[in-house]
Amino acid sequence: MKSVKSAPELGDLRVRRTRKLLWEALMAEMAERPFEQISVLDICERAMVHRTTFYKHYEDKYALLEQGMRQMYTALLLEHQHLPLNSYSVEHPPPYFVRLFEHVAQHERFYRLALGGDGIGRFQRLLRDYFADVVASRMREEHPAADLQLPIAIHAHFLAGAILSLLAWWLERDMPLTPTEMARYLLVQHGPGNGLS
Repeated sequence: MKSVKSAPELGDLRVRRTRKLLWEALMAEMAERPFEQISVLDICERAMVHRTTFYKHYEDKYALLEQGMRQMYTALLLEHQHLPLNSYSVEHPPPYFVRLFEHVAQHERFYRLALGGDGIGRFQRLLRDYFADVVASRMREEHPAADLQLPIAIHAHFLAGAILSLLAWWLERDMPLTPTEMARYLLVQHGPGNGLS
């Protein structure tokens, strides 16, 4: 017998579908032109979603970008977060390190804008704070606070800044190394057990 979904379930499915369509439309637009040139109307037309529906979900295109990026990075980390630290090595860096660089390469145009000298400050802060939150969370799980020479928040923001700087360096030089090579260097630079792996 076929199950019938309740109204809340159908509503939730519609919300998720609408948000997915809007996110995919934004990514498609960003593959063609700089983020600052994209309007909410452009996103809605590509997604075939009415503008009033867009504004039921998001305040503006920046809010769509922030939620989409958070979901993407969270999913990327969740795939591998339970593996023990000794699962990784220079030869086999954490898969989410590699996926991070692959993602940046896939959306090169946007990241050049976001991480360059004239980048989107709001997005830079989002990425920095997101990476810092991830690093801090892992450090709290792996190290008693008494073992650390710096407060976790300071260490986490230092590493988050290093990640963003490394991504910018890679893009500025037209990605001369593969995502796997970059993941290896990131692991070597910071070492295991510091919240990054």
